[in-house]
Amino acid sequence: MTSAAKKIFFIGAGNMGGAILCALTEGGYPARSVLFQEPNEEQATKIADSSKAKRVLSFHEGFAEADVVFLCLKPQVFSKISPMLRSALTSSEKNPIIVSIMAGVTIEALREALTPSKDNLYIVRTMPNIAVIAKKGVVAIAADGVEDSILQTVEFMFSQCATTFRVSENQMDAVTGLSGSGPAFVFQFIEALAMGGVKMGLQRDIAMKFALFMLQGSIEMLVRSKATPSELIANICSPAGTTINGIQELENRAFKGAVMAAVEASAKRSAELGKS
Repeated sequence: MTSAAKKIFFIGAGNMGGAILCALTEGGYPARSVLFQEPNEEQATKIADSSKAKRVLSFHEGFAEADVVFLCLKPQVFSKISPMLRSALTSSEKNPIIVSIMAGVTIEALREALTPSKDNLYIVRTMPNIAVIAKKGVVAIAADGVEDSILQTVEFMFSQCATTFRVSENQMDAVTGLSGSGPAFVFQFIEALAMGGVKMGLQRDIAMKFALFMLQGSIEMLVRSKATPSELIANICSPAGTTINGIQELENRAFKGAVMAAVEASAKRSAELGKS
């Protein structure tokens, strides 16, 4: 694929950006074609040592070489440094693909902040989740108005660490609430399951192992099955059995409603970040 020859510049190599970068080089992408800018010395050294990618100390240096630029920043940080990024982009002779992983920041806002003089610049908005660290992430890519060849290039960049899905940009905040924030909700659920086991007499480490393996098996069962979650729940709930008692308690405490509200709250916060 022609993507293999592209120079990629990561602006921000923290947990998410660093994971995507390292997955690329570990998957065989040439380290000499990967550059990054990371202000945290400890993190920068870690990424340089593990990926062999080149650390650059200025945005101008990175933009001067880049065919693809990953914006792996917090929205609040982006708003502060966007004038410097605009200057570096404007002074570069390159016309890179800009790939944003920032929650809430729209393509229109990115274009306004970065490209007043480069209307033909490709900007691709994405939303990966933290599971890219385990190379099991999921990434939404806003496909509106983006050429298929550009989308394929971006999908290739994520292919070593995530499964990608194309969505419309107006769905990105919903994706952020579900997939972006979702791992934290799952971790809290796992912690609660383990604590329930401890309350009923299990050792904490054993309870956590049961929770983890049970969750892995349940997910695999759902993935392989043609049944819906509701149908699988019905299969497990035998009349007057243990599980239906637990399900009733979850319903009494509005479990599904609480989870739906958590996704909604995260999605709304994503939209707020885009307006700040």
